[in-house]
Amino acid sequence: WNVLGNINSQPNWYNSDRTSESSGGTDCDNCPGAQWVGTNTTMTEYAYDFVLNAAAGETNLTNENNIIFRIVFKSDPNTNEEGVIIDDFTVEGFQDDDDDDNDGVLDVDDNCPLIGNANQADNDGDNIGDVCDPDDDNDGVLDVDDNCPFTPNADQADADNDGMGDVCDTDTDNDGVPNANDLCPNTPNGAVVDVDGCEVFSLPSNNFSIMITGESCISSDNGSVNITAETSLDYTATLTGNGLNISNSFNTTTSFTDLASGTYEVCFTVAGQADYQRCFDLNIEQPDALSVSSRVSSLDNKVVINLSGSALYTITLNGIVYKTSKSEITLPLDQVENTLSVKTDLDCQDTYNKTIILSQNLLVYPNPISAGDLSVYLGSQTTNTSEISLFTVSGTQVYRKPVNTDQSGKFSFNMDSFPSGVYLLNIKTEKSLLNYKIIKR
Repeated sequence: WNVLGNINSQPNWYNSDRTSESSGGTDCDNCPGAQWVGTNTTMTEYAYDFVLNAAAGETNLTNENNIIFRIVFKSDPNTNEEGVIIDDFTVEGFQDDDDDDNDGVLDVDDNCPLIGNANQADNDGDNIGDVCDPDDDNDGVLDVDDNCPFTPNADQADADNDGMGDVCDTDTDNDGVPNANDLCPNTPNGAVVDVDGCEVFSLPSNNFSIMITGESCISSDNGSVNITAETSLDYTATLTGNGLNISNSFNTTTSFTDLASGTYEVCFTVAGQADYQRCFDLNIEQPDALSVSSRVSSLDNKVVINLSGSALYTITLNGIVYKTSKSEITLPLDQVENTLSVKTDLDCQDTYNKTIILSQNLLVYPNPISAGDLSVYLGSQTTNTSEISLFTVSGTQVYRKPVNTDQSGKFSFNMDSFPSGVYLLNIKTEKSLLNYKIIKR
């Protein structure tokens, strides 16, 4: 019996050549010197090539008719490992007869006797078939490195750097149009071309930056469109929509101003480029109208205010200022007559004003009164029209007038022209006749 090969045998054979003597018996006890060792728990294939190793001076057994292989197991008492698996032990090769590759061509006539190639293709005519010829075009550059393996090109020229040599490249400018159909065979790399391979004018998709500013107030017609071009050329920008058709010539920047809210289209053209046009859809917006609604909870004297139309609201209730960005806010009502106003940071959105009276009974205020308007709240006596009369304590009528109440059942009249004293206010409604004592200071 002879050991097959050594630790250097090809392509992948023993992984250890230590013996008990060479290791000093400390970590490789009972090692024979030609073994597989280690802690590799994955399946690993080991192989031995007779032809390769024969070239290195080892015994070539390829012509032997009868060979017996044996594997010897040795136990290393100093080491505990996973063990060994032997599976699929095979001997590969070819049958040595008159047609070793069984391709139907006898070896004496076969330009690749060990690799099947029935067509006997031989591109460079060197009597070595293409399937086994490492240089099929015989230009001195091996096929694995040759950018035209079937066409001689020792200089390996590749103008468009696409990995295909110029002599065999069917699209030398790499524009997607074959050389046979390319009317412009030298277009720059990356250029946009037409079906004839000729460059078509184009601009990057981000060449135009468009900033839109909406109207500051409803129907203020002060929206704008500001345009910036990355590449400086002779442009024309045409804005259409909402009855407008405006064109501006520019090189890098231009603007369209005083625009009403609505939908527009802006299109760009370039001087000298008749086929170029780029269009964008635009929308000029306007702020929403201020919308305020309120509901009063008389049980806990609070008002719930619902808001829309702005990002920030300023609320004034009985002289106290509140600011909110919410769409709903609840505030306390601490007076019989509460004044409420709501506005935004846009004066054009106007101001919402309302008076909230917390009573279901007749109220006359202020009383006593020094000057100004005397306000009357009818409460549950509210009607659309009423008649008031003012008498002195002696019974002389000094004022009489029909009045219309507002939605809250309130009306007022001025007391400046009346002298100081005590008066009787007579209020006649559709339902009743009411009397109230007024003191004028």
